[in-house]
This record gives sequence, structure tokens and C-alpha cells, in this order.
Amino acid sequence: MRVLINGLPFFGRKLANELQKYDTHSSYIFLDTYNSKWAQLLFFIYLPFSDCVISMNGVTDNSGSLNLVLKWKKKLILQWMGTDILLAMERFNNSTIDRKYIDYATNFVDAPWMTEELKSAHINTENLHFKFVELKTINEEYSSISIMSYVAQKRQAFYGMDEIIQLAMMFPEIEFSLYGIEKADKPITENIKLYGWVSPEVFQEKLKQTPIFLRLTKHDGFSLAVLEALSFGAEVITSFKTDFAHSALTFDEVPKAMLQAIKEVENRNFKPNLALVEKLQIEFKKEKILSNYVKKLKEIVGK
Repeated sequence: MRVLINGLPFFGRKLANELQKYDTHSSYIFLDTYNSKWAQLLFFIYLPFSDCVISMNGVTDNSGSLNLVLKWKKKLILQWMGTDILLAMERFNNSTIDRKYIDYATNFVDAPWMTEELKSAHINTENLHFKFVELKTINEEYSSISIMSYVAQKRQAFYGMDEIIQLAMMFPEIEFSLYGIEKADKPITENIKLYGWVSPEVFQEKLKQTPIFLRLTKHDGFSLAVLEALSFGAEVITSFKTDFAHSALTFDEVPKAMLQAIKEVENRNFKPNLALVEKLQIEFKKEKILSNYVKKLKEIVGK
């Protein structure tokens, strides 16, 4: 089986690498056709000899690469991620959505709320996870109650910076460590620390030390940061409903979720949530996720 992957580079490149290591009898190649003319040329060269194309992004406007997929009648998968869903719903509502790839492809999501959102744009999807957790060294005990979150520098409002500032004012004794952001657009309190962009290793080391993780985005897919925080045993507060975290669907619900998360950490004597870690290691085990993904690919390709 020969598979080409394009779309969002962070997820596309990682998925290609992991699938290649797991399924050595097949070929998985990521090509960044969004940003590279060379990748576009290679896509054109490799496509006739490929069985399937995975787009790590739902596409609702014209795409030169995907036009070639339709021309060559290759199998197509759209793996919807998050912001692409907002764009699809917006284009559906103003009648500018281009459906030719959607109607031709097999459409996958990895979170139940994404299924419901895409239904509103008349897009039917299947659930297929591609993110996984790996065994990690877990801290035996937290030194104190602290909060961690990720906020993109150029999308501070979208990532809940206003809400985080309000929350920090409500809990002045707790330190809030924010990554991804170097300078806030609005005044922040003394208990908010900004660390900017760091390596995945540094980010994960901080996750290991932090008992509570915030994810207060205006919209979300199945967040890898949330999955990683959970896999370290942290209590997670999200703005979307999930079985594994404290859901706060409005900001009014966030302080209550904070108090509940703090209480649970204290009730465990400042130890990570090892029961949740064990559950995640079963449900999101790397081999299980990759095996299911390869199995689904082979069903679609017919091999």
C-alpha cells in the first residue's frame, strides 16, 4: 500500500513517520504541498503510483493537489482537525463551500463534538483516532497547586487569554504558566508567567510538574496538548465536553471546575491521577491507534 499525506505539517509529518515505522510493508510519504513548490512537484510525480491520499485538514475550497487526486481517481481521506471545521460551517452558511472533495472522500474526525459540528454543514464523518499516548515517567508528587496552559501569540483571544487573566485574578495565590506566548496584548497579573515557544521536551517536562492544565479555546479539535497533560496524570479543564476532563462550557463554569480540580489533587495528596493514566494507556495505546488506522486504510484501499 502506498499512501501520500499532505495538509498540516505538524500532524502530517508525524503521522507519516509513525505509520511507516508501524507498517513497514507499506509506504507513507508526507509532502508539505501547502508551503513547498518542490513538495507539490513530488506530489504530482508520486500520485499516479499511490493508492490513497490523506489530507490532514478538511478542504472546502479549491486545491490543486486534490484536483489531481480526483483526476487520477485515487482514494481520498479528509482528516478534519478543528479550525477547518469552523471554516466549513462558515462557508456552508454563506453558500461558498466547495463540496467536491468532501463528497468524494472518506471523512474522519477524532472527537464526537466534531461529528455534530460537521453534520450542521451536511458533512457525514466517521470517528478515527490518530493521536496516541506513550509510556512516560510520572512525577510521584506535585510540590504545589499550579496551572499550565498554551496560548498562541497571534491568537490570544481564541486561546482564552482574557478568561485566563480573569481566572488568575480569582486565584492570586496560584501560579499560571503560559507557553507559546511571549507578550500579552492586555495587562496581566503577577501570578501569570509567560514562557514563549519552547521545545516539546521542555513543554512535557513542565506538564509532568503541573497538576492542572487549562484549555479554554473558543473552538477545538481533539487537542494533543490535552491528551499529553492527561497522560501525565494532570487534572484538565476544557471548554468542550469530554469524558476525561473537567468540562466548562462557559466561563461562568470555569471557577467551579478549578475548585473541583484543586480538590481532587488535594484528595490524592498531591499525587498524579494514576488511574486515569492507566485508562489512557489502554484506550490510546500507540500500537492500538496505529493498528486501527492502518486497518481502516486497507479497508478503504481494498488491500
